[in-house]
Amino acid sequence: MPRSMSRSVPHCPHAARVLATAATVLALLGLAACDRGEKPRPDPNPPTPQVAPAPPPPPSTPTNAPAKNPPDVRTPVELFQAGLKLSNGKGVAKDPAEAVRLFSKAAEQGNVDAQAYLAGAYRTGVGAPKNPEQAARWFRTAAEHGDARSQGVLASMYGTGEGVAKDNAEAAKWYRMAAEQGLVRAQANLGAMYFLGQGVAADPVEAYKWLHLAALKGDQEAVKNRGLVAKKLSGPQMIEGRKRAAEFAPAKSK
Repeated sequence: MPRSMSRSVPHCPHAARVLATAATVLALLGLAACDRGEKPRPDPNPPTPQVAPAPPPPPSTPTNAPAKNPPDVRTPVELFQAGLKLSNGKGVAKDPAEAVRLFSKAAEQGNVDAQAYLAGAYRTGVGAPKNPEQAARWFRTAAEHGDARSQGVLASMYGTGEGVAKDNAEAAKWYRMAAEQGLVRAQANLGAMYFLGQGVAADPVEAYKWLHLAALKGDQEAVKNRGLVAKKLSGPQMIEGRKRAAEFAPAKSK
């Protein structure tokens, strides 16, 4: 056997330790590589998560129904008085439109004052669109319930054809009703109609009576017209006219 083959390999503890350490490192590296290879790669386009639709709202019940405004339980008089405050701005901010709304509610329930004020709003266009036909309608309603001022205004509307067909006979009729309740302007206008024979048969004595009554209340137009009528009267007619005026007593409204 060659001598080189017969030599024993000398033992080196240090080299053995180096080889063992290297083997351990390689083993760990191999495990790490295996771990990396086993992990799944993240999906670059992940699916959008589906959101479940919201459940429909529960049906309205007495417990979850929207709250409603309580009904207005005020009386027609209270409605009118509240509307009057809003119309005049007394103690509250002036609100003509809301005043008209309250007048309308009270008028529909038969309050005569509200009917007259509602008619006035439609006639002037304050708080409501100007509407002569509606004005005449509500003035007539109040007039039929005995309101003297409404009777006088309705008479003038018939005299001019405002909101109604012009009709002197209707004008004289409503002037008389208002005059008999003591409305001074109606007395003056009725006297003029008797003097001119408009809507009634001409009657200077009756004309003097009504003009004299209005003149005594300070109506200056009546004073002027009474003087014109007096020139047309005889002595007995003048006496009769004054007698009728003296016997006059205002009628009570309905």
